Amino acid sequence: MESGSKIVLIVDDDKMTSSLLEKELLRGFFTVFTAPDGKSALEKIETTNACILLIDVNLPDINGIELIKKVKAKKPECEIIIITGYGTQDIAIQSLKHGALDYIEKPINIEELFAALGRAQEKLTERSSLFTKNTLLIIDDDEVVIKRLKRFFESEGYEVFTAPSGLKGLEIIEFSKIDVVISDINMSDMDGIEVITAAKKYYQDIECIMVTGANDDEHAIRSLRAGAIDYLTKPVNLDELLFSVKRAIERINLNRTRLYRSRELKISSEIISKMNEELERRIQERSSELSKMQVQLFQTSKLATLGEMSAGLAHEINQPLGGIALVAKSFRKLLEHGGLTEYEIVSGLDDIESSVKRMTKIIQHIRTFARQDTLKFIRVDVIDTIEAAFSLLDEQLRLHEIAVIKDFEPSTPSIIGEPYQLEQVWINLITNARDAMDEKDKQIYDARIESCVYNKCLKVTVKYDIDADSVVVIVADNGMGMSQKVRERVLEPFFTTKEVGQATGLGLSISYGIINNHKGRIEIESMENDHTTIKVILPTWDSHRYDTEEPPGKHDAVIAANSESLS
Repeated sequence: MESGSKIVLIVDDDKMTSSLLEKELLRGFFTVFTAPDGKSALEKIETTNACILLIDVNLPDINGIELIKKVKAKKPECEIIIITGYGTQDIAIQSLKHGALDYIEKPINIEELFAALGRAQEKLTERSSLFTKNTLLIIDDDEVVIKRLKRFFESEGYEVFTAPSGLKGLEIIEFSKIDVVISDINMSDMDGIEVITAAKKYYQDIECIMVTGANDDEHAIRSLRAGAIDYLTKPVNLDELLFSVKRAIERINLNRTRLYRSRELKISSEIISKMNEELERRIQERSSELSKMQVQLFQTSKLATLGEMSAGLAHEINQPLGGIALVAKSFRKLLEHGGLTEYEIVSGLDDIESSVKRMTKIIQHIRTFARQDTLKFIRVDVIDTIEAAFSLLDEQLRLHEIAVIKDFEPSTPSIIGEPYQLEQVWINLITNARDAMDEKDKQIYDARIESCVYNKCLKVTVKYDIDADSVVVIVADNGMGMSQKVRERVLEPFFTTKEVGQATGLGLSISYGIINNHKGRIEIESMENDHTTIKVILPTWDSHRYDTEEPPGKHDAVIAANSESLS
């Protein structure tokens, strides 16, 4: 039975492509079957011994990738070469992932076709130790010489073709895959050098050995220049000729192996390239998801902060409202008694206008702080963002009887940052400090330690570290502090020491992400039942000079593991 490595099934509904492929394969002594669609192909692999399939990716009844899967399920030992159109390399790569060995693109390059077929035969040979005969073509107008050489090389295991003239030899080369041509140089229709030149046009992989009765150096040089591998004179020494043929076969095998390995490297490189593109796409998608998550968490934290501050904010707004109500009541009484003078009206209107401005400023700040908007990194004065945070927290801290000390170094260099993100960080740190001090006050009260005088104190320091060219913000409190165990876990996501429902564990996580996105860092120092000091170090404007249109750390994963609670 004929070896499956020489039986090819062409699956293509394009008759022109199928005919071209069939012609070239017949030249290479392959047995060829054709199928116009996937259904016919599956039937033919059952009834033929084909082990190599050439499959077009676009078939009328099934796509090439699906056919690969079905063929591999029926006959896993088959080697599959995909035929693709221009610009469908992605499909080709997908085919390789599903079991195809190689692919060729239309219009079909014959050298690439035979390189792919050679690789397929090599794979099949490795599995079944098949042996393929090399083919020789002997061209000589001396019938005695032809018979002698044919008999000799057939005894050596070669498949031998013969031709009495150069033109007859070229006809054989056109329709048969010949490895080595042994040609006489002097023939009636065309000389051996012309045969070599024409043969190389048919198939570049062909090797030629010239034989002549004349010991002529000029013929030898012309033959070698035309591409002959060797030049022998008559009478031919058969051992010498056999050695030349073996050397030609070795050269062919070496070139084919090099071609196969080169093809393998090209295919592997394309697969790696596509995998890298896919990985990069997934990373970009993941980065985009993380960025959206960061915005959502940041917004959630802002809204939670506003909820916590609602009592203090209500008081801030009630004060100017009370002033307006008082002016209105005074106007009414003066009007009833006829004492509403121009001075009283102007003075009252000034008070109302002042109160309205105060409320407008508070409401505008709340609306801006709470608004979910595109983050814009600009030149920022850190002290301004801290003061903005205190404008929302001052009344709350007063109600919690917390003394606030502000130690701001004048003329602190600016940084580049997102003002409302930084404001969120300071709010998180200050509210954590507030809760830690409230907890300590509660424990002292519950323990009925009357001799203990505890004064809550929050100190916020801003200074410039000239050596590191950084702005340093220090938030220190004399609250509960942290144990060693808590300090070890304080950077874990969703970690909090508060009771369920009292905290999300996201405050410091978001703060850490924000500072990391600003190319800064957070350092925490604490002693249990004594104090906590959090230091935030931010690079100055001049230390990094980021483009204000692209936020620093834009592509960083900024959702980091931290805790909302310090107590």
